[in-house]
Amino acid sequence: MRAIFFVSTVGAMVAFVSAAQAGGFAVREQSAYGQGSSFAGMAAPGDSISSMFWNPAAVTTVSGITIEGNLTTVFPRSELDVDPARSSLTGLAIRGNGGNVGEVGIVPAGYFAMPVTDRLYFGMSVNAPYGFSTTSDAPWVGMFSHLDAEATSINVTPVVGFKFNDMISAAVGMQIQYFDVDIQTALAPVASPPRQRLEGDSTDVGFVAGVTLTPFDGTTIGIGYRSAVKHSLDGSQAFDVPLRTPLGTIPAGSYPIRADVTLPDTLSVGVRQAINHAFTVMAGMEWTNWSRIQTVPFTGSPARSSLPLNFEDGWFFSLGGEYKYDPNWTFRAGLGYEIAPTTDEDRTMRLPDADRVWASIGASYNWNERLSIDAGYSHIFVEDAPVDETTAGFRYAGTAEGSADIISLGIRYKFGG
Repeated sequence: MRAIFFVSTVGAMVAFVSAAQAGGFAVREQSAYGQGSSFAGMAAPGDSISSMFWNPAAVTTVSGITIEGNLTTVFPRSELDVDPARSSLTGLAIRGNGGNVGEVGIVPAGYFAMPVTDRLYFGMSVNAPYGFSTTSDAPWVGMFSHLDAEATSINVTPVVGFKFNDMISAAVGMQIQYFDVDIQTALAPVASPPRQRLEGDSTDVGFVAGVTLTPFDGTTIGIGYRSAVKHSLDGSQAFDVPLRTPLGTIPAGSYPIRADVTLPDTLSVGVRQAINHAFTVMAGMEWTNWSRIQTVPFTGSPARSSLPLNFEDGWFFSLGGEYKYDPNWTFRAGLGYEIAPTTDEDRTMRLPDADRVWASIGASYNWNERLSIDAGYSHIFVEDAPVDETTAGFRYAGTAEGSADIISLGIRYKFGG
């Protein structure tokens, strides 16, 4: 009953997610505990069951029923430094840069874990692994490419874990994933432009698997895998006004369309090493198979539309440390470096992604033997990156400049043990 209530509550919260601060449009902010160390070593379980997102074998670390909830707020900034000489609409006296396209996002995440026997464990997590939301202020030089863009996801992942002995644990589970996309662009260069809107959604499944190794006292190694999920999006393409194309005029209205997109699989590796009774170092690596996504065509589109993404694979490396000040307080910090999957040739202000550096601090407080509170803060330094895109014959170009501040809070409660 607790698990059902947990899933329904967190699922309702996740429906409001629309923020991405990881490569591509992934959402890494799944743990206040991990936020404080730039997610260093999160595949190697520590005190938080939020490690289940990276490695489902973390479910085997609990001694009794444990519930954890996390809430993260993302404050992004991303603006275009326009190059007027390479932007078509400047000839029509439109010189706006769209403003700060990043929108504040709320990312909830929840976890449940319990022992069934002394070796068998059951758990469940509810997350939003993908999502983004960007909005441009019209009129601006790239309005034919972007006015509003949003993607949201909900991922429910039940897992079963088994502890073979004190050294080896493993777990497998199923991903049940909902994904929704909504993209709006301008159809005329005016202050309040008529719009083209593409939207679609899908629910499909995948799996997760992971293993935790403790070869020596104080050493934990974790490996986790999240499979790809192939979505067949059913949706529509709508035009506020008739659209003239080389093939003829498309009347205003809404038309059913379909698009197939495979969201990537991810491999996470984490290590935790105790230096002494108070200090622990963590390190992590993640590989994300973003190259699965190239150009996404929309079947049935009267305008024969497609979305060129042409991603490369993404990588994330992190290093951090924890200091246990006393039985109640633990402090942590970490750095991360992310290689984004977006190429210079296909970057847009719809998704102004680029390589970035994470710098984070955090703390945990044990209120009592059952209740713990985690907090984390990160600042993300996003590298300046070129933008040069042509849509419907209109070109815009410049340099995308960005950063983000992230604040995360988590609460963990143990019912027994």
